[in-house]
Amino acid sequence: MAEVRNFGTMKRLTLATAALSGLCSGALAEGARLNLDCSLVTVCSEAGICAAGEGPVAFTLAPLETDAAGAGDYEVSVDGAEALPAAALGFAGPFLWQPSEGTRMALSLTSETTALWTRQTTRSGTDAPPSAEIDFLTCRILP
Repeated sequence: MAEVRNFGTMKRLTLATAALSGLCSGALAEGARLNLDCSLVTVCSEAGICAAGEGPVAFTLAPLETDAAGAGDYEVSVDGAEALPAAALGFAGPFLWQPSEGTRMALSLTSETTALWTRQTTRSGTDAPPSAEIDFLTCRILP
């Protein structure tokens, strides 16, 4: 039964990648973008301490210049904030950006309905040590 379940998961992931590819294949076309409406499911610290997540988060991924696999330059906006330059390795990410000095973010689409959002603080401007959080998200793609 696990093999059947894994096959179903792989099939859904393949379909999600195909859907994302279709959405982004015209990446150089004006207005091509991916809008994700997500909910925080679980939030984990770099120490592996996890808690239930709360609240929504929205991402807009706008391709600027990409290759056929979706790798290239993007702009990323979180919750409608100013778009920031980002880079991606493919249609499903990871999408990498730096919202401020000492802060790094990555978003990876893990299926048609799930994603991982990693936030790292390498320099806080205080004596606080570097830290990170990984958020497990459920998402829907908006038109």
